Amino acid sequence: LMCTGGQDGKVKLWNTLSGFCFVTFADHSAPVAAVEFTPQANAVVSASLDGTVRAFDLLRYRNFRTFVGPDAAVQFGSVAVDPGGEIVAAGGRGS
Repeated sequence: LMCTGGQDGKVKLWNTLSGFCFVTFADHSAPVAAVEFTPQANAVVSASLDGTVRAFDLLRYRNFRTFVGPDAAVQFGSVAVDPGGEIVAAGGRGS
């Protein structure tokens, strides 16, 4: 399993054996700058220039949590998940 985030705002899951994309999440409205799997591999977290960090469930294939920056000018460029999978940190730029 591989995950990518694109300039089109989409987060995609790929089957590494077949090379095919089997899920596309189109929830972001700006480029996706970073993606990270949770340690349990049951979710993927994405950071976007749209000012949101989103968590996607890898069993139900849906966005189950959205975090929004403190104001509309913030753009997130990085994301990390702690080893326990409970804390998400995102780095951004903006006011």
